[in-house]
Amino acid sequence: MIAQPPLPRSQTMFWPLLKSFSALATIFLFSAVAQAGYTVLSGTPVTQGQMRVDEDDFDQLKARLPAPSQCFTLKETRVEADISGVLARVRVSQVFKNPYSERLEALYVFPLPENCAVDAYSFQIGERVIVGEVKRKEEARQEYEQARDQGRKAALLEQERANIFSQAVANIPADSEVTVNIEYVHPLEIDEDRYVFRFPMVVGPRYIPGTPLSRPNVGRGWAKDTDQVPDASRITPDFLPEGMRNGNDVFVSVKVDAAMPIQEIVPVTHELDIQQPSETHAVVTLKNQSTIADKDFVIEYRLAGDESTLASLVHRESDADDGYVMLALQPKWSIEPAEITPREVILVLDTSGSMNGPAISQLRLFADHVLDHLNPQDEFRIIAFNNRSNAFRPHPIVANDANVQSAKQFVRNLRASGGTNLLPALQLALGGSADESARPRYMVLMTDALVGNDHSILRYLQKPEFQDARVFPIAFGAAPNDYLISRAAEMGRGFSMQVTNQDNSPEIARRFHELTSQPYMTDLQIDWGGIVVKDLVPSRLPDLYAGKPLIVLGRYDTPASGTITLKGNVLGQAVQMGLALELPQQESAHDSIGPVWARQRIRQIWNRDVGHETPQGREEITELGLKHQLMTQYTSFIAVEKELSEPPQGQLVTETVPVMMPEGMTEQSVGRSRVTTRPAQSNQQSTSPVVADTASPPQTYTTPPPAMPATSGPSRPSSASPAPHASGGTFRSGGGGGGGPIGPITAIFSLGGAGAAAMMRRRKAQTDIDHCVEDQSRKDLSR
Repeated sequence: MIAQPPLPRSQTMFWPLLKSFSALATIFLFSAVAQAGYTVLSGTPVTQGQMRVDEDDFDQLKARLPAPSQCFTLKETRVEADISGVLARVRVSQVFKNPYSERLEALYVFPLPENCAVDAYSFQIGERVIVGEVKRKEEARQEYEQARDQGRKAALLEQERANIFSQAVANIPADSEVTVNIEYVHPLEIDEDRYVFRFPMVVGPRYIPGTPLSRPNVGRGWAKDTDQVPDASRITPDFLPEGMRNGNDVFVSVKVDAAMPIQEIVPVTHELDIQQPSETHAVVTLKNQSTIADKDFVIEYRLAGDESTLASLVHRESDADDGYVMLALQPKWSIEPAEITPREVILVLDTSGSMNGPAISQLRLFADHVLDHLNPQDEFRIIAFNNRSNAFRPHPIVANDANVQSAKQFVRNLRASGGTNLLPALQLALGGSADESARPRYMVLMTDALVGNDHSILRYLQKPEFQDARVFPIAFGAAPNDYLISRAAEMGRGFSMQVTNQDNSPEIARRFHELTSQPYMTDLQIDWGGIVVKDLVPSRLPDLYAGKPLIVLGRYDTPASGTITLKGNVLGQAVQMGLALELPQQESAHDSIGPVWARQRIRQIWNRDVGHETPQGREEITELGLKHQLMTQYTSFIAVEKELSEPPQGQLVTETVPVMMPEGMTEQSVGRSRVTTRPAQSNQQSTSPVVADTASPPQTYTTPPPAMPATSGPSRPSSASPAPHASGGTFRSGGGGGGGPIGPITAIFSLGGAGAAAMMRRRKAQTDIDHCVEDQSRKDLSR
């Protein structure tokens, strides 16, 4: 036996820690490849036969990981949701802490649901609560900047996209906390007897196409403003590198009043504590109390009872106010097609870098299932896209066995890299308009939709030559762009679905096939039977798919009662259903309906003008926002203390809050270059992001390093992939092959290197924190 020299002391200390971290990471990995159906471990479903760890041991393992840095200003986020019927009222509290000896201005970009109506805003410091009000966007910003410069405490909430908001909180005193409160209401997603509540937690990195503008950026984000995305710097917050976390712990509590017996509650993305005090009520909280904000929070519950939904809700404060009505209509029909109509099915598959890891694996599984269930008389096409669009065949081909098998192999070979250049892919997919005799076109768009040019894409889908196609967006990943996903479905007269990293992708694909294979109702109209309801949303009723309800909102002046009738055609056969409706003179309940109607009316106007805003549309949206005190593209919430509570001390330091990298994404997968690190700055300074690696094309992701140092929290694994390499001159970032999760043996060996890299990142982060503390101490001593 050959004697081995003793390891250096540093290595003997390093190796046990590395093995401990690798073991923990392996446990996380085995849970990460699980799919729905379900035991759950720390927010990740675990299927039978996989590795489990006792909860006490798990807590001890978590306790060994470093705590978040005290240099972060966003301390925690609390979410309380009350669900009643088909509406959710959500209260979000964000706690900002100033760790400096100077006054602080904190800037934060965060997501909310794209269909939510934000109708209340305030902030609290100590015992004082300052309530916000909605004003025109320019007026609100001017008032905020004036108050900030005078040393008064102020908070400003602005909408950048329907699902992206930016917040500024000024003059937080040294070593003090400010709690910002945001309230909104939104309708749930419904599919037959399944109800889905979703709370987005992180803004994913956006693909920014176009040529950089010569003017200074309008925001502080990592992206340059371009001719195609002139506000890119306002929707691209700085990201921490994967493996690192900020100080934001998220606490979530959801109360459900279903009005019907709750059959099942499914923890889709996080481990939950579930209590059911009655068969119609439930209280849902996070099992581990808090979580890190690196993926959407999603729960699903099923109701026992009839699949058909016939419901109406009304609200009217008094005779002097408008009344509002909300209808949820879900008719059943059992018409069987005499023969299956041949279709042209177009699969548009996102293979950009942000899809690397679990998302691309889920996409392969979904696409595989769709191909397996094409009808023999169907024709199909496949277009894979990142920076470039790559067609499987130049023209539609028949869905025979040989073609389908060849197409499945094409899908299995897809790898994720590059940018999300979606618009050219849509132009390739829908560029040839069909005549009346052609077969119907179904476009299945599989993507995370993380782009900045949402408006130009939606504008394209409105072109008359593409109105024959039905568009079905399928969202993948931990934090997809639900604004683009849902609006594309609405404009394309289809429906959307989401596949999270933890979902059972083939099961969701089965449901998709079930919905698209059944006849759907067209030519919908409502016979109001003499009842007068105005300003209906939607004004043009969409196609209705089996199991998908139709939500209609409107307002009324005159009390009335009667029976309304929903009429439509299914394969040329008339279908109708009736509903008794009463519009009362006064009804104090359901006060969320007014804001929901106003938000949907704003959505309707915006969709009409998207990509080509008009003065008329701008004024209509502004007036609705002011009247209903809602956030819009043109109105903002502003909260300002009227009098100075204390004389301002020292300089005002401005700091942006960096956000987590979404679960499953890596720096390599979303970009090859970085931006210059920016420390906290005084308010008098203005620094524009400087993008490195100028040799990279402008249409790529660019991911920044952290704006402030951080330590890592619990490691969130993604599918292992090889390092990017050159192949035929094309930059590629590998992904797991074959359409599924990587094997456990590969995972164990991959995590050895990953654990070492993560440890080095944590050590560097700790060094940065020490420097941060030392610098702060010097400042304090110098005073």
